[in-house]
Amino acid sequence: MKKLIFILFAQFVVAQQVPIDSISYDYFYENELKQIVRLKEAQKNKPFNPSKQFDIAEQYQNINCEDSAYATYFKVYEYEKAQQTFDEQMFRELLFKLHKVESSKTDYEKERRFFLGELKTLTQNDVSDEWFAKIKYEQFKDYFLDSTKYNLANRDIKAIQNSEFYKTNNLFKISVLIGLGYFQTSQKQYLNAEATLFEALYLAEKNKDTLNQVYSFINLSVNENYRKQYEKALHYIDKASKVKNTKFKIKIERIFAIIKGNAYSGLNDSVNLKEQDLRLEKLNLLIDDFRKNSNFYEIDIAYQVKEKDKKIVELSSFKKTFKKNKIVYSILLFAVFLLALYSFVRWKKSDRNKKRLNEENEFLNIENEKTKTELENVKSLVHNDHIILKNKTKVYLSELIYIKSDGHYLNLHTTSKKEFVRGKISEMEQQLPPNFVKCQRSYIVNQNYIKQYGSTEVFMSNGDVVPVSRGFKFEK
Repeated sequence: MKKLIFILFAQFVVAQQVPIDSISYDYFYENELKQIVRLKEAQKNKPFNPSKQFDIAEQYQNINCEDSAYATYFKVYEYEKAQQTFDEQMFRELLFKLHKVESSKTDYEKERRFFLGELKTLTQNDVSDEWFAKIKYEQFKDYFLDSTKYNLANRDIKAIQNSEFYKTNNLFKISVLIGLGYFQTSQKQYLNAEATLFEALYLAEKNKDTLNQVYSFINLSVNENYRKQYEKALHYIDKASKVKNTKFKIKIERIFAIIKGNAYSGLNDSVNLKEQDLRLEKLNLLIDDFRKNSNFYEIDIAYQVKEKDKKIVELSSFKKTFKKNKIVYSILLFAVFLLALYSFVRWKKSDRNKKRLNEENEFLNIENEKTKTELENVKSLVHNDHIILKNKTKVYLSELIYIKSDGHYLNLHTTSKKEFVRGKISEMEQQLPPNFVKCQRSYIVNQNYIKQYGSTEVFMSNGDVVPVSRGFKFEK
């Protein structure tokens, strides 16, 4: 009877989701896309208006077009660096928006925290602690994703909660509580996490903050998945899907699919698991992290080229000045050259042997350290027949077939079960012995379980097919 009730409940939950065939930008954001078109048409053939462009960038950000939002915010940033039409607070908001868009990208590892650093410099002497608290929270989010920096995360969350801005601004407090709730979940403090997230949910409902209502339910669901209370996890996702939220809908749908897939996997419900996998695949194609990350990188490169162009202009200006005073500068440069040459020759004669010995000694030290490091790595790989995940689960390497990256989460497929944990595939790769190979940006395979090799894919012993990057060759 209990099983029958759950099946009916699960079917009800699935019924609330967006139909797979309807997944498209038009389905999620038809009105928002029309609004962006209207805003852009209104600015056509008009002088650049930073405030209007800022509004357009916000619209892009809200519908998960991060690369377009980033490019538009960046144009405003370049304009403001030259013209300075924004007041101080507005310029700070612009820097914060740029950082938030850049750091929200999935699997984008080239962000430099440049804008957060500039914001920190601008606000370091503020009387108010608003920006201190906001910047600390961004640092906290970086720290709690890395288990080696949990002590720094704990330090920063205490500093945030002691700030006046946290105590007086409910919207900021809600975001911090949600982040703290997930951090407590990752440390297996499940009851504390549940209490923290319910406090966040209460404040979000009280302040009519629909986005953070959704995030509260999502993190409650993650907490239950960690506890292996899969029916309860599905219940919280169902609650989240009923909140009338208008922001980040596509990425939130992707999170729903990931969490539901993990829950159905834990319940051995292959039918619903397959549906969530199909949903996730279609949402990944729609969001297209790889293409958008490439656009981000192109924008960063373009900015660096502009910085170099400025230096070239400065050098050209110096060149013109040099031509006017060519004789004087030539004499001075020649005198400097002779002095430098004389100093160089003296140094070369007196220190040649010393330099050679130092270089040889440094080379030997470097090689010695490399050898020690390689020996330690080999020892650890020989002695460690398992890895410990962030949720403290032990996974034996001899049973691990392959690993798949889904955003900020990892799916580990073994001969007996699946494990779902938050983490980066790059960190996981460093813990594995040589028979584990990263054959595609989202996959690591155990070559011992490859049944058949193809040009663009490999067939695993459990029947799964894993894609292979173009040009990648296995060492058989």
